[in-house]
Amino acid sequence: MKPFFLNKNLLFYTLYTVLTSIALTRGIFLLFLTHKGLSVSEVALYSIVLNISITIFEIPTGYFGDKFGKRNSLMLGCFLLALHSFTMIISKKPVAFMILAGLEGFAYTFVTGSNSALLYDILKREHTENDYLKINSKVLSLESLTIGISIFIGGELAAYSWNLVYGIQIITMLFAIVFLKNIDEPEHNSKTVHLKTDFKKYRPGTILCFFILISSITDGIFCGYYNMNQLFLDRIHITVATIGLFFSASYFINSAAYLLVGFILKILNRKQIFIYGLFIQGFLFLLLMRMKNPSVFLIFTIIACFIPEILFAVSDSIIQDYIDSKYRATILSVVSMLRTCTTALCYGIMGKVFDQISLGFFFLGLAVITLIFAGLSTIACFILNDSIFHSDKKF
Repeated sequence: MKPFFLNKNLLFYTLYTVLTSIALTRGIFLLFLTHKGLSVSEVALYSIVLNISITIFEIPTGYFGDKFGKRNSLMLGCFLLALHSFTMIISKKPVAFMILAGLEGFAYTFVTGSNSALLYDILKREHTENDYLKINSKVLSLESLTIGISIFIGGELAAYSWNLVYGIQIITMLFAIVFLKNIDEPEHNSKTVHLKTDFKKYRPGTILCFFILISSITDGIFCGYYNMNQLFLDRIHITVATIGLFFSASYFINSAAYLLVGFILKILNRKQIFIYGLFIQGFLFLLLMRMKNPSVFLIFTIIACFIPEILFAVSDSIIQDYIDSKYRATILSVVSMLRTCTTALCYGIMGKVFDQISLGFFFLGLAVITLIFAGLSTIACFILNDSIFHSDKKF
């Protein structure tokens, strides 16, 4: 494979990723809504509408990427996100913001399915898809690092001007479109993708669907756990300042996790990384169940948030290898939808029972569920490795 800086498509894809990762508003957009005069309940409604929109449009927009081109899907998503930022600046009515929540969710769905799908297809075109996990891990690391830095910068800029924050977001999205435009996308399937007829013929092994379900649900559970850490850390008397530092630093920690994947691959294969990672995560929850010392609890919490990022990168790579490019964006959109729905469900369940049970029982439940899925993953990976479906692909 060509060196990174000599590979035009990979270079432009990385620049696009960096620009779309400049999330100046991610840590403060709820504050922006209150600044615009929305009540707490209206802010909550915004988040609800956003998630509903993502769930509704995830699969249709993934199909759009397969039918009309993944690059075109990403360009449309970036344009809609730029339009969303512009309209956020000029809007004043609560109803308008609810509509914008739907637009934001709609825009994101054009990106979620086609994003990594385009990278895999670029590599596949050059017959270097075996390097996907290593390359994507580096891209994810850069993405996480950019998000962490931009969140901090966004908070600083907002102190001077909210319009400046959203104005920069518009510019970054428009520049991202320029870089996307210069990527040579492999030929898409505008004349061959027919959702009703083709999906009746396309039946990947049941065990592959089972693995997709397992990896999506576990990722959703871990996302829910990550979000709940604000309450976990508060309950064991970690200061608010330390909690804020933890979440800010988590993006830099995640960046390191993605880079670590390449080194782990020298020792273990993908199947082993995923299975061992789930078992380790389950045992970490068991350890957290009995920890009382706040400092030790915080250290193990960092590790428990570190491992799921490695699992995400590995499971994504496995799924990418076993699905056809013709349906790649659509299937990855399904995966994204499963993760989003599981995160929302777990977040809701965790929030409901949090005040009703002890922290120890909470982590015991997480440990049991994780270890069950670790066992199921062992079976799924073992069978999938010997499957006749894409038999040339091995873990």
